[in-house]
Amino acid sequence: MSAIYFDSADDAVELIGALEAEGYTTTLTREAFAGEEDWDDRAWVLLVEPFDDRVVEMVDVYGGWMPGDEHLPAEPTELPGGPQRLKNPRDL
Repeated sequence: MSAIYFDSADDAVELIGALEAEGYTTTLTREAFAGEEDWDDRAWVLLVEPFDDRVVEMVDVYGGWMPGDEHLPAEPTELPGGPQRLKNPRDL
């Protein structure tokens, strides 16, 4: 079994319905990543048996992601290089 992660339970439930209609066995749980203490921030984890190419095709359609997924951004968003001065409200 391989894990598919979701931020939304609704997306996971939609994929579960599609997979079970095709004969797959699924299990949905919640998992905390390192440092997460708030229950609401925990990811939804879907385990699928058997895990094959058809499952991988469906993951992107239903908003899920897998560790090492190529579709995730490779680089974080660029931040400004240094501090910026705030404009004085009287100058606006």
